[in-house]
Amino acid sequence: MSIVKRVVVAAPLIALFALVQSPAPVLASDGGGDGGGSGASYGLSNSTTRSVVKILSRGGDRCAEQPKVYRFDCYRWVYRRAANKLVGNGAYSEAQEALEQVERRLEAVVAQNRDTTQPNRRRALETYTPVKPASVPRVKREAVRAMAQAETVLLRSAPNKQEHYARIAQAVNSNKVLLRSALLPGGMIRFANRLITGFLRQI
Repeated sequence: MSIVKRVVVAAPLIALFALVQSPAPVLASDGGGDGGGSGASYGLSNSTTRSVVKILSRGGDRCAEQPKVYRFDCYRWVYRRAANKLVGNGAYSEAQEALEQVERRLEAVVAQNRDTTQPNRRRALETYTPVKPASVPRVKREAVRAMAQAETVLLRSAPNKQEHYARIAQAVNSNKVLLRSALLPGGMIRFANRLITGFLRQI
């Protein structure tokens, strides 16, 4: 067999071998799954949304247990951690900005009303700055307003993002409601909620 004929016969086999050996194409996630495993998860995903909601919910509960003068800076840390979870993920860019806006507003109002007569309060790697007791109502109004605005932004998201953004908005709303109730005189709503919860657990 001539060299030319050998090349003609071998060419299809070489092409087939190259096709088999080449890696499968990587397809972008459609956003409907739980996101990636070991690496960063990009696009809308249940795992990312759940993670942000968990940070906001559990963080809000812990902040509610802080003395009221430290509570607002505690929330600032919560919103920082939640926003950081979305860094680099364009699908959550509006959510990240909404959470960062809450963080910035809390940082500003805490700095403006800082109580220099009391020490900072440490929790793990976080440090909470106290506000003046007399400033608590003013700071609370600003915090609630910031959370309400973030909630509005999240609920006005594009249709393809509404399912995930609405879940984050619900967690922000829970923080807002908890913050309001925790600062009522005597904490009556929180006390009532605990009584009801304890009663339901016994049923």
